[in-house]
Amino acid sequence: MTSLLGFAAAAVWRRRSRSIALGVGLALTVTLVAAVLFLTEALRAEAERGQVALPDVVVQRLVAGRPTVVKMADAKSLEDIDSVKSVRPRVWGYVFVPALQGNVTIVGVKDGVSSLDGTGALERGRDLAIGKHEMIAGTPLAKSLGLVIGDSFGLPSPKPSPPLALVGTFGSAVDLYAADVVLCDEDDARAILGLAPDQATDLAIDVKNPDEARVVAGTVLDRLPGTRVVEKRTLARVYTLAYGRRAGLLFAACIPALIALIVLALDRASGLSPDEKREIAIMKAVGFSIRDVLVTKMLESLLVATLAAAAGLLLAYAWVFWLGAPGLRGALVGWSVLYPQTKLTPMVDFAQLLAIAAATVGPFVSLSIVPAWRAAILEPMDAMRG
Repeated sequence: MTSLLGFAAAAVWRRRSRSIALGVGLALTVTLVAAVLFLTEALRAEAERGQVALPDVVVQRLVAGRPTVVKMADAKSLEDIDSVKSVRPRVWGYVFVPALQGNVTIVGVKDGVSSLDGTGALERGRDLAIGKHEMIAGTPLAKSLGLVIGDSFGLPSPKPSPPLALVGTFGSAVDLYAADVVLCDEDDARAILGLAPDQATDLAIDVKNPDEARVVAGTVLDRLPGTRVVEKRTLARVYTLAYGRRAGLLFAACIPALIALIVLALDRASGLSPDEKREIAIMKAVGFSIRDVLVTKMLESLLVATLAAAAGLLLAYAWVFWLGAPGLRGALVGWSVLYPQTKLTPMVDFAQLLAIAAATVGPFVSLSIVPAWRAAILEPMDAMRG
């Protein structure tokens, strides 16, 4: 077997131009498919880690089928539900910033909330001082607005609100969630968003036993008709479906590359070149059996396909996890103006790698058997004559 492998490697080198052309085509196809899989799995993993901070149940009030504000008194009416640990009215919303031609997310912070200092969430600066008209912004947002620590910026608002001084920026660890976020005092958030003191955007409910979240959701609907209740598990499914749908669209964009792979495979199945037929005839003449010929040709194809698949997987890994998936990330993440720059944590499933390699190497090697067998069963003199 070792001698056959050496013979196959020498044959690949003799026809290196064709081998390189086939290998490059296979490698590019593997790179596109593997990059989409790597990026999708990494983003799903980031979303799953972010779900730890989500409330078990979110309550929103609907008017004409669209979300509107809730009353602070609604929170009081839910606190006595069994299994409810806490009910937190949240003040947050979106503001259109003409300088960006896009929306930013305003999040209000109540007094008494745990400090962000020392948590790794801040890249520069410090945490908010309540009542001082300060803000913390996502790093991409601050860069887009040209803000540095100490600068003040006035956000558009329906009510008069003082400009907010930038005292910190979020680190890359939370960039996926905070790229377009402005964190500020709750009173400042109310002024910017136009919310009255007795209003909130929604209610966040934490339950003692997460398995009872569905029961709590049903009770909330009974007590507050006209509301929409969203469970954490539902949000998890939404994230999974969203990334899966976007990945499917990207796979559809890879169809031309897959067609190219099929063309390469058909080229392998269409037959051998005259030089390859003469080579097989010489192999038969010097004592190679039909089995030896088939094994040698399979090893040739296996060498080219394996090296191409390995190169494609390495290129995909570097593209996604070292370079940040430029040109691909925006399609999956979905930001329209402010793109998060967080470094993705590699999430590589061995089963997926095996599937990609098998889908690439298997057909390429299999399709080389038939033409090699047709040439191998001929008498050496007949094969030499063509």
